[in-house]
Amino acid sequence: MIKHNIRIIDIVDEAKYTKTYYFEKPEDFTWEEGAHTHIAHVGFDAGDKPNKDLVRHMSIMTLPKENKVGITTRFSSIPSEFKDKLSNLAIGDEVVLFKVGSLMTLKRNGRPLILLSMGVGIAAMRPIILAFKEDGSNIPYVININVDSSGDFIYKDELDNLVDESYKNYWISDRQGFYKKLDQLLQIEKPVFYIVGSYEFVKSNIRMLISNNVNGEDISIDKKEWSLSEFLDNSKV
Repeated sequence: MIKHNIRIIDIVDEAKYTKTYYFEKPEDFTWEEGAHTHIAHVGFDAGDKPNKDLVRHMSIMTLPKENKVGITTRFSSIPSEFKDKLSNLAIGDEVVLFKVGSLMTLKRNGRPLILLSMGVGIAAMRPIILAFKEDGSNIPYVININVDSSGDFIYKDELDNLVDESYKNYWISDRQGFYKKLDQLLQIEKPVFYIVGSYEFVKSNIRMLISNNVNGEDISIDKKEWSLSEFLDNSKV
């Protein structure tokens, strides 16, 4: 397994308790839109076994062409050991990056895409949106819906500047409004859905989609450890 020690090159306050960390991009490191990677604190593998409390599976919110690796994360009042250490890092400090994969690349099959995210889940959607805006071939249009009860919508200004006839954002601050909008969008013919958020958010959305005759193969989620078949089975309960 190849590990890269990478320096922090910038830290941006996105919203209350929410920061984006930009790291230098290793020369031989690349990825696709919708990718995830592992970020670990230096020394996580110093013992007989890696300290998993110092490692997190994170969405990459940048594209390779931006020449930096970005992650966005939200901090709670009682942070985990990983986030507590991360909050104390500064520009010039290092973390360890390893493994990369993508479960949410653009599906160019002539069908519209609907992106459903909760809070910082929008981090996984940003590169998908940018990749579509760069090359929209075989994708008629993309609709992005983000629900965040804080009302501090991450990347809102940037993504709103991309709106045109082929791309639309909906920023919603409550679940009731979110599901009302999703119910309206279910009238669209044969869309493909991407879902990023908490376990309960993913589960409830899959249940709603399946109950409205959306096929499982038309739903993408970003967690390898969350089996889509598990959610499909649960949707029948």
